[in-house]
Amino acid sequence: MHAKVVAADRRVALLGSANLTGRALRENVEIGVVLRDRATVGHLVDHLRWLRSPTAGFMRPA
Repeated sequence: MHAKVVAADRRVALLGSANLTGRALRENVEIGVVLRDRATVGHLVDHLRWLRSPTAGFMRPA
């Protein structure tokens, strides 16, 4: 399982499974939710930042 997340700020985020390609949007069955709860979005953004941190060791900067 994997997910895609778009968070432009700490107020609204999109969490879903869709790849943003023409084929994926035309042919696949995908789902997504818009999150508008500031506390939830804030926790999500903090977690994504932690995943990218050197101490987490999950993702290396390009």
